[in-house]
Amino acid sequence: MDAAQFFGILGITGSLIMCTSSLPQLIKTYRTKCVNGLSATYLAILMVGMTLILSYALYKKDLVFIFGNVLSLFLTGILVVLYWRYR
Repeated sequence: MDAAQFFGILGITGSLIMCTSSLPQLIKTYRTKCVNGLSATYLAILMVGMTLILSYALYKKDLVFIFGNVLSLFLTGILVVLYWRYR
C-alpha cells in the first residue's frame, strides 16, 4: 500500500466517523420528539459551513470531501427538519 492509498483510507475513515457523529443526536431527537437544548443557530451555521466546504471540494474534485460533506449535509438536514417539526 502506497502513501496515497493509506491517506485515502484515512480520509474516508475520518469522513465516515464525522458523518456518523450526528446519528446519536438524530436518533435521540426522533425518539423523544424533543429539541430542547438543540440550537437552531448552531444548525444553521453548521449547514452554511458544510455547504462552503462542499463547494470547495467540488471545485477541487476531492471525492473524499465530497462524499463526507454530502452525507453530513443530508444527516444535518434531517436534524433541521426534526428541529422545525418538534419545536
